[in-house]
Amino acid sequence: MLKYTGLIVIALAMFSACTEKNDSETQKVPRYMGYIENTQLNVTTRMPGKITAIYVDEGDTVKESQKVAQLDTREILANRKAMTAQLANILKNKRRLENLFTAGAVSQQKVDMIETQYEVLMNKINALDTKIEDMTITSPIDGIVNVKILEVGQMMPPGMPVVIVTDPKGTWARFSVPETCINQINLGQVFDLETNIPDLTLKGKVISILPMATFATHTPTTLRDDRDIRSFDVKLKIIANQMQCKPGMSAFLTLKPIEKISDNKKKN
Repeated sequence: MLKYTGLIVIALAMFSACTEKNDSETQKVPRYMGYIENTQLNVTTRMPGKITAIYVDEGDTVKESQKVAQLDTREILANRKAMTAQLANILKNKRRLENLFTAGAVSQQKVDMIETQYEVLMNKINALDTKIEDMTITSPIDGIVNVKILEVGQMMPPGMPVVIVTDPKGTWARFSVPETCINQINLGQVFDLETNIPDLTLKGKVISILPMATFATHTPTTLRDDRDIRSFDVKLKIIANQMQCKPGMSAFLTLKPIEKISDNKKKN
């Protein structure tokens, strides 16, 4: 009995030692939460004016160069009509003077003057055409209308967006990763990202790794055997299921387990 009791005591001691070792060298699986961000563009124009029509609403999908809104062009069109009539009259006089010049009845100076008038008026009409084109507001990209800022009948100041369009292709997730794990992340590397949505997994490609201009995520409380741990801003471009992503949505990045350093290793 004493012999068996001794063996049991030894076995328990060995089990306890192994448990303590496992506890001190437990592998910790790092999992970090980040947030989804999107490229958002203000759909605007340099021309001020009164909004006469808006062709899209929040949640609509738009294509590049698709009409989004229209500004009032009545005054500009009236000015262009008057200039066009004036241009027709100048063209008649221009042809008449050119014929007279050929016959030697008028000087070159008069021909040059009418030519200058013609060019000046043409430039004014071309400028009006550019303004008219700018008063038809179009989407600069393929995207989704995220926010509708203005309504029909409102005055639109220069540079004020009528809507904000989100670019699904410009979607990324941003994480704060401590330097203890940053060696597991490299530019161009692809990770599977979990979300809070059941059965929705994203794929993200690392496109940026930058040191964060913040304080350390961990600051030592003593001066012995402890160090600052800095963080890195890691940006992953979403390359799958972009249309399922919404700005502000949570994403989770799981890295390889980290072996916890035992007391013996610290002493060594």
